[in-house]
Amino acid sequence: MAQRQGTHVPAVRAASEKNLGITQRSASINFSWTGDIRKRYTDFLVYEIRKDGTTVHLREYEEQQPSVPKPAPAKPTPDTVAPSTEPGIEIEPVSDEDRKRLVDLIGESATEKLIKLDEAVQAKQTISAGERTVVFDPITDRAQRASLHQEIRRIFDNRIETLANNTGVITATPSKWSKNNRVGGHGPRANNSNNSRSRDQSKSFTQLGGEYLHFTMYKENKDTMDAVNTIARLLKVKATNFGFAGTKDRRAGTVQRISVHRQRASNLIWLNTRLPNIKVGDFSHSKEPLQLGQHGGNEFVITLKNCKPLGGAGCSVDQRVRKLREAVEFGLAYLQRHGYINYYGLQRFGTYAIGTHLLGMKVLKEDYEGVLDDILHVEDHFLHEAFDLEEQEPAHTNDFHNSRDDYNRAKAITIWKTTRNAEKALAILPKRFSSEAAIIRHLGKNSKDFMGALLSITRGMRMMYIHAYQSYVWNHMASKRWAMYGPTVVEGDLVLVSNDQSPADADSEDNENFYAQARALTQEDIASGKYTIFDVVLPTPGYDVIYPRNEIGKAYVDFMKKTENGGLDPYDMRRRQKEFSLSGNYRHLLGRFIGEPQYAIRVYNDDTEQMYPTDLDFCNAANAKKKAATAKARTSPPLLANWAHFTNNTAQYDQAITNERRRKASQSPESDRVVVARETWIQTGLDGSDKRVKIARHTEEYETKVPVEQINEKVTDNATNGIISSSATQTPTLAKGLSDLYYESTAQQTVVKSEDGTIKQEQDVMLTEESTASKADTMEVDAVTHEATPQINQSALAATENSMVIHNGEKDGETDTKETANLIVPVLHSPSENPLASVDNSEVIRSSPDASKLAVILKFQLRSSNYATVVLRELMGTLEEEDAADDVSFDGN
Repeated sequence: MAQRQGTHVPAVRAASEKNLGITQRSASINFSWTGDIRKRYTDFLVYEIRKDGTTVHLREYEEQQPSVPKPAPAKPTPDTVAPSTEPGIEIEPVSDEDRKRLVDLIGESATEKLIKLDEAVQAKQTISAGERTVVFDPITDRAQRASLHQEIRRIFDNRIETLANNTGVITATPSKWSKNNRVGGHGPRANNSNNSRSRDQSKSFTQLGGEYLHFTMYKENKDTMDAVNTIARLLKVKATNFGFAGTKDRRAGTVQRISVHRQRASNLIWLNTRLPNIKVGDFSHSKEPLQLGQHGGNEFVITLKNCKPLGGAGCSVDQRVRKLREAVEFGLAYLQRHGYINYYGLQRFGTYAIGTHLLGMKVLKEDYEGVLDDILHVEDHFLHEAFDLEEQEPAHTNDFHNSRDDYNRAKAITIWKTTRNAEKALAILPKRFSSEAAIIRHLGKNSKDFMGALLSITRGMRMMYIHAYQSYVWNHMASKRWAMYGPTVVEGDLVLVSNDQSPADADSEDNENFYAQARALTQEDIASGKYTIFDVVLPTPGYDVIYPRNEIGKAYVDFMKKTENGGLDPYDMRRRQKEFSLSGNYRHLLGRFIGEPQYAIRVYNDDTEQMYPTDLDFCNAANAKKKAATAKARTSPPLLANWAHFTNNTAQYDQAITNERRRKASQSPESDRVVVARETWIQTGLDGSDKRVKIARHTEEYETKVPVEQINEKVTDNATNGIISSSATQTPTLAKGLSDLYYESTAQQTVVKSEDGTIKQEQDVMLTEESTASKADTMEVDAVTHEATPQINQSALAATENSMVIHNGEKDGETDTKETANLIVPVLHSPSENPLASVDNSEVIRSSPDASKLAVILKFQLRSSNYATVVLRELMGTLEEEDAADDVSFDGN
């Protein structure tokens, strides 16, 4: 199935929406502006929302550095013999007969690699990641694969294990039961001794908190199942061991929680260096796995580029900014108050020429052969491109690899249809087309078993087809309902029945009400004013739902009985194949935001610019800062090199001790008590030296904080006598012990009289010139201030800065950006009740003075079954015919 062409053009997209029943808008106002969505994958950011309302973000991830490979040993000469890694080990050779048997099965080259791997295992040598896996050519014959598995186990005495994938490719690796488990490079056991999380290997799952490891996954340009399958393959576990609350878009940067059974954090960290588009972190253990539906929705941060307000052609940049901001403000304020029609978005129906709803229609009609033909459909023009495509070097772009997979898919399906050679077709078909592979493999053995071929597809994919048909019917009925009655609640409308909450609160529930019950409203219900349009629901077709008791109920029957819509009966949704019998569910007619939406306007030039940082950007900036600090710490001289060095550099060693005590003092627990030094010193050096003598020892000790006024008075009195008292000048500070308090504020101040009689305070810093640079890297505390200065842990401050902006949208004074971890983050604004009064072009971010393109950054939260692209469609308003003809990119979700 070739990708549906032209949906990035508004006119073509509008036609696709019309075919899928998306024809109405909740607002009669025309906001009218356009923009390009997904110029980059990371222009569309999706964050999972937990049931408790918190948003999931990737806070941190670790990268396990590969071990430095040891130099290869010299090749043995006739006069020398290469020593084994461990002396006393005898390597069992492979007999000539067994070697010949392997060559017949897998070829000469693979045989040599396999024998070399076995010798390394027996010698207990450290094996690099690239050498620990031997891949054989695909073997599609099951009997031949079984024979190969048995022979390898026999010949190598179970030291080597083999695994075949669904395309017949077999990989051989050292067995986990072999005595040599030392693996170098990017493996699960690499660098465990240096891994900060390796301690969990020695703990039981009960001690860790449960058998299920939960982690946060950030991914780009991969759907959730693709990412999970990739991780499962690298960990050598089944994909069914993983759990998640919901699937996330492929063409986006998304963050969500994942669970996996009986794995440890140290086993997953190494994936961060292996997978460029996937990062995992924030590990925790739980007794329960994650399951579908265990989330409250999604938060979207969407950047639309090349935005154009209606009628803005020829206007200056400032004028276009003003018109665009007015349109966005009006649109967000309206949708926040009045909601939007809760359509299923285009992505629900697939991205191919034959939509998934058409496949579901044929499944319900029990036309299984027709379903298989449609799944294996290839458009003619795309087929010509596939066979005319010249061989070329792979480009380092995701788009190229995706289209290359589509070309190979077209070739494989054509080979199957013309030759019925399943083995040859499967050898070309890319792995990600698992449904096509399952069908071809099954029909290759049973050419007329169409039902069996359909059932060979994963159940989730089969159910997606028939659910898409339900969504198709719902969209058309929602448009019919809105066109006939609008926002007015009428007799016969359906509302959910709830025993523990009022009907008006039903919208707080998930919009996919699979097990809910509904009832039709009477005239008395409407007259009571108890129900609003937000309470109205419409059913998807099924045997366990009721239909509206008005004209919309009749519309279900009239629509579904048409030939082009399947010729089906909404009151007869049971099928002989039990899983194809649909029970149906209810969905609210209107959807609403969770919380308050926000936006920002940017003026820019480069479409490749990342307008809003991703979680990966924040983590990378934080990791870079940590690495720089670690590298700097490693370059510091040792505390004590030798006695001679100490005697010649006493000041530097004293400063090192001071810095360490200051650091400990800043991290010590806070207390309400104030400790005051009970000593008075007088400066005796007349030549400007630091010489002082102690002249008094006081007996008083302040148990509470001293008012600032008393301190200032005492400072003045002592200054008159030319002395400084530490008890008088000490600012009310949190008690941490006298010595730590001293080292925490080494910058003592001396009070002197100038020639004109005025009092001056000069800092007398006890630091050598060599240690000046280190002073800037520590938390400095003034000894005399007019206000108490709280002590802040530096690492905690950095963590706060890293998460300050991305998790809230508070306005930061008069600026429109925040610099966080060296990243410029736009400050998002909430729509006001009076958009005209709030527009101020001075707050708009400009990448350069000559920037002319406009971008809109939107941030909003939706429930799990709502679609962001539907919100964007409502927000942008209707398009005039001439504007729709413009080639404005607007990709589907």
